Amino acid sequence: MAQITLNVGSNANDGTGDTLRTAMQNVNTMFTEVYASALFNEGITISGNNISADRTNDDLVLRPSGTGTVAIDNLTVDSNINITDNEIKTTQTNSNLVLSASGTGNVFVSKVDIESGLIDNTTIGQTTPAAGTFTEITANTSATIDGVVISDNTITSTSNADLELSGNGTGTVTVNGLSMPSSDGSANQLLKTDGSGNFGFATASATLNHSDINDNTTTVASSATSVVDSFASATYRSAKYYISISDATNSRFEIVEANLIHGPSGDSTTEAYLTVFGSTTNHTTQLATFTADINDGNVRLLATNITSDSTVFKFQRTLIDL
Repeated sequence: MAQITLNVGSNANDGTGDTLRTAMQNVNTMFTEVYASALFNEGITISGNNISADRTNDDLVLRPSGTGTVAIDNLTVDSNINITDNEIKTTQTNSNLVLSASGTGNVFVSKVDIESGLIDNTTIGQTTPAAGTFTEITANTSATIDGVVISDNTITSTSNADLELSGNGTGTVTVNGLSMPSSDGSANQLLKTDGSGNFGFATASATLNHSDINDNTTTVASSATSVVDSFASATYRSAKYYISISDATNSRFEIVEANLIHGPSGDSTTEAYLTVFGSTTNHTTQLATFTADINDGNVRLLATNITSDSTVFKFQRTLIDL
């Protein structure tokens, strides 16, 4: 109903206004309307400058009409058909939007996307702005994330656990400008594998100018002739091998030496020449016979096992340049 205005007459006590009874009836009518409104339906309470829900665990909803917004001290929370996502923004031109916690509290934001992964003119723990992507942000304070400490340009683990870098699926870990100096600061410490895909360190005591020394391993589970190792014929002339052979299935073991060289034969055909010697084994015969050939510019050391059981060949080799 519309508001009822009490008739108080033209002048004081001139008898032209509402009677006292009529005036009070109008007052009661308007109070009845007020108390019947949503403000007094026991759903919310307005006390001082606080608006709260009365029922336990009830949401307190501020909802505008149509394209209107809910304005809170120069702050709007928009969720209408003209905006792709819910948006919190300030209404004052060029003003900052600040999210801050009280005391030692924190501001937690789940699933953040800032400018599609880009951070522009953002200062994080430093005195000058940092621009770029998340991976390029640097801070002058350290941070601990799930047992890993990031401080300045150093990443370390917080315990005796290994520090691992691993790619996902078929991805790889790429490290530009890789440097693995030894503890004394020398440059003679190199990466190597143990044959099972694990990295370790090998320290060279001298620089070799005309040869290379390294090691490797291969497993053959066949009695057919198989490649144990190969090297580029355009780079190296010869190779010296120390080969350890393990057939764990039959508890057979052997160590043998081999010298391999390539060069033209009597008819000028380039061939590979091999000498195998010094076999020591716990079996009655050698565990494999060795041959050599050249294939697509590579000199190959070949082995033919006496069994099709899995046999592991671990070797050290010295390659001598052309």
